[in-house]
Amino acid sequence: MKSTKELQFKSLYKNHKDKVYRLCLGFVKKKELANDLFQEILIKVWRHLDSFKGESDISTWIYRIAYNTALTFSARERKKDEKQTEIPSNQELSEPENYNSEQEIRIQMLYEAINGLPELDRVIATLLLENTSYKTIAEISGISENYVAVKVNRIKAALTQKLNPQAHGNQLQRYTTTLAKSKS
Repeated sequence: MKSTKELQFKSLYKNHKDKVYRLCLGFVKKKELANDLFQEILIKVWRHLDSFKGESDISTWIYRIAYNTALTFSARERKKDEKQTEIPSNQELSEPENYNSEQEIRIQMLYEAINGLPELDRVIATLLLENTSYKTIAEISGISENYVAVKVNRIKAALTQKLNPQAHGNQLQRYTTTLAKSKS
């Protein structure tokens, strides 16, 4: 018979796995590294599940673990990357196969633009695309709600500039404004 902890963990995994995985992708960009980071986060959530005190929402607690683990993980990976030979920038991103719509192209462009942002901005943008509230983002990232709002405005401006909506049509503007319309 499964323990209460196992049942609780399975429920948490089911409800939060996609959001946590996207947070991982926001930090490390490479799928293989995101998988490693995701596993590391799951292990930490499992190990510390008994220590959850209920002082915040459990999802905030999980994302805080994910955020802290991702910070440590990405710093560790950066140190490894500094020791390795750099790959020419034209070889870093391969062309995704089988684009079947303009919308997919625009979404890909948005995520590539987000990946070009500084680490904290990538995390905030990723959480906003998940409709995470400013309050929760503040708790996860350790900054104030007001600063989250400031960062959102700066992120929106940076993405708008990177995506250049005049050249790519007004539909890209909708994707960047999605960042500002998150629940606050």
